[in-house]
Amino acid sequence: METRRPTEALASYFEILADADFLDYCPIYDRIARAMAADHDALELLIDHSHARARMPVLFLAATHDLVLRGADPQLRAIYDGESDADPWPRFRDLLFANRAEISQMMHTRSTQTNEVGRSANLVPIHRAIAARLRAAGDERPLALVEIGPSAGLNLFADQYDITYTHSDGRAERIGDPTSQVHLHCNLLGGRAPDLSIDPPVIAMRTGLDPAPIDITDEAQCRWLQACVWPGVPDRAERLAAAIAHARLAPPVLHIGDAAADLGPLIDSIGEDMIPVVTSTWALAYLPTERRTHVIETIDAIGARRDLVLITGEDPALTPWVPAIDQRILDAHVGDGTPTVFAVRAWSGGVSMTRPVSLCHPHGGWMVWLLDQQEGSHG
Repeated sequence: METRRPTEALASYFEILADADFLDYCPIYDRIARAMAADHDALELLIDHSHARARMPVLFLAATHDLVLRGADPQLRAIYDGESDADPWPRFRDLLFANRAEISQMMHTRSTQTNEVGRSANLVPIHRAIAARLRAAGDERPLALVEIGPSAGLNLFADQYDITYTHSDGRAERIGDPTSQVHLHCNLLGGRAPDLSIDPPVIAMRTGLDPAPIDITDEAQCRWLQACVWPGVPDRAERLAAAIAHARLAPPVLHIGDAAADLGPLIDSIGEDMIPVVTSTWALAYLPTERRTHVIETIDAIGARRDLVLITGEDPALTPWVPAIDQRILDAHVGDGTPTVFAVRAWSGGVSMTRPVSLCHPHGGWMVWLLDQQEGSHG
């Protein structure tokens, strides 16, 4: 079998991302990714990163975006900000060649910190369903949220945002805090919908574990969060800015650490008077297979001796412990972002149960609820 050259593998990474995520969603990055895939000289500059996972282009684009936000190319900044409809590729290519060393250094020392706030709209119905199941069992303990790879921890405040869900019949349902400056919108697709009338849970703790958590009070670190947001997508930058302002009012306690090595001690530090709810939204995707497996083994070992819940919002190919959803549902949404399946793995009394709960856009814009309301409350 012929081995592909490193640049060919890199080109395929950019093409896959363009087809799966950027097409009809982020035109600026769609153009840049396809041009990168066809430019051998530009790809050669990334050879040092050719061993990286297929999501490497996301980190590369964030590194270049950070330079743009710092004023490296005002014309490209105007394109990113929607003030110019010029072709971004010539300016982007010039930026890449002029700053190749700094871009490479950022890619070696930084990690993707998307922390997409839109996913809060996917998390809130799951939190409410978990609370309803616990109440039905006579368990009134509050939840302790523990996020894997939280970046700045913005999704730890999901219950405090103003969220509007639009049903397939056009009916809008609004929950959360109507006074919040963080406004999220999620379209409910398909024939089922979560029960949004369920009383929200009491959340007693909000924390997380990240190799490099973002200090929400540090402007440079917050700029990196902005750099990880794709330009030209309506509302993404605005809701990120609003969520940053919200988090600064009461910054969450985030711990520096590795999910595979340090998650167990963090969960063990939570008192038995709370139910740990461990969450990963597009964080496990960036871990090697063996480390993802270790995270699940750690959670299962703890779950065998105390009640806890794991919520994952990931590419289903990376969560083999989650039962597969109906392929027809997946096929119906191919091409509208990398498929993201939210699933719940709950431990109660030493017994575990795992089930997929929803199929979502990776940035939270739509959701296909997979459970009927009775399952969502008591399953």
